[in-house]
Amino acid sequence: MKQATEEPKSKRQHKATYARDKRKGGYLIRISGPHAGAFAGREVPVSTMAGEEHNEKIIALIWQGVDAKTGEPVALYTFESKPREKVEEFEF
Repeated sequence: MKQATEEPKSKRQHKATYARDKRKGGYLIRISGPHAGAFAGREVPVSTMAGEEHNEKIIALIWQGVDAKTGEPVALYTFESKPREKVEEFEF
């Protein structure tokens, strides 16, 4: 008998999340994984705390190093801001 070879779902090597920018305010993107410092100029899926994913265009690398808790390589990036949805304006 021939066994069906099923490929398992590919697991991502890197994880991107939003992080607070403690110096300037606002948000940054935090990427953890083996090549965390190599994503400038790319569009990556970023996970929210609610479990949703948003694609964000990364602009520039701000900092890279090793996470003190996990020992995993980490990098912080700025990202391209998207225009907010236009809100209806009402007369006062």
